[in-house]
Amino acid sequence: MDVEELHTEESTDRLERTTRRLLDMLEEAGGGGRGTFFILGEAARRAPGLVREIARRGHELASHGERHRALRVETPERFRADLAACKARIEDLGGVPVLGFRAPMFSLTAETAPWATAILGELGFAYSSSVVPAWNFLHGYPGAPRRPFLWPSGVLELPCPLGRMGPLAIPFLGGMYLRYLPPWRLRRFARQPDAAPQGIFWSYCHPYDLDTAQGLRRYAGLGFGASLMLWLNRGRMEGRLRALLAGRRSLPFAERLEAIRAEADRSFWPGWAAAPASAAAVATPGPRSSCAETPRA
Repeated sequence: MDVEELHTEESTDRLERTTRRLLDMLEEAGGGGRGTFFILGEAARRAPGLVREIARRGHELASHGERHRALRVETPERFRADLAACKARIEDLGGVPVLGFRAPMFSLTAETAPWATAILGELGFAYSSSVVPAWNFLHGYPGAPRRPFLWPSGVLELPCPLGRMGPLAIPFLGGMYLRYLPPWRLRRFARQPDAAPQGIFWSYCHPYDLDTAQGLRRYAGLGFGASLMLWLNRGRMEGRLRALLAGRRSLPFAERLEAIRAEADRSFWPGWAAAPASAAAVATPGPRSSCAETPRA
C-alpha cells in the first residue's frame, strides 16, 4: 500500500481510518496476511501513531519518498537529503530498518534511474518497487526487464506486474486499474504466461481507493477529469482486494528478498552504467533484514 493523502487535517483522519481498514482486511484474509506499506514522509510526520501501529501489527515499513512528486522534478541533491530524512523518520517511529522504496507514481524511468538508483544504494536501500517496465501514459520504462532485476548499484528492482492487451501493457493489479477493469479481464491478465515472472504477484492501492465516504474533490495539480477518475468506482476496491487475498497468504516483500535476489536478472546493464563510476554509483545496499507490500495490493 502507498500511504499518502491530501494535506489537510480531514485527510489525515481519513488516511488513518482507511489504512486501518486495509490492515484489518489483510489480517482477516489468508490466515493473517501481512503486507508492505510504502509511507510518504509527510504522512509519517502527520500521523506518527499510524506508522507505529503498522509496525506493531507485523507489517513492513518502506519509504514512498518525502513528498508525492515525480522524480523528474527533483534534483539529485534534494532527493538524497529528503529521502535520507524520510528513511530515518520511519525507522525511528517503527524501530525497524527500512529496506524498500517506491517512487511516487512509479516515476523511476530511464531519465531518472541513473542518479536515483545510485542514491538508493548509497542510502542503504535493499530494493525498489518503482518501475512500470513498459510505456505508460504517466511514467514508464520501456525496455526494462519485467522480472526482478539488479541495478548497477546493487539495489534489487521489483517491477510492477503487467497484463498485455494488444500493444498496451497495463499494471492491472493495483490502483485505478483494479477498480475499473472488469473481473474477467483481471483473470485473463493473471493467466498470461509473463504476467508474474518468478511467480510473484503483488498488488497495490492507496487509502483513497477505499474511501467511499469522501466526496468528489479536485486534487492539487490535477484537472477535473483526472480527479474524477481518482474518485469513481471506489466502492469496488474492497471486494476486489478481498477476492485477490482469498485463499492466499500475503507476505511482505522483505521476507522474500533473499529468494528473489537469487533469481534476479543480472543482465540488464543500461547504457548509463558504462559511464565512469562515482562513489555513489558503485555503492551497495546496507545489510538486509526482515521487516511490511503485499505480494498484496
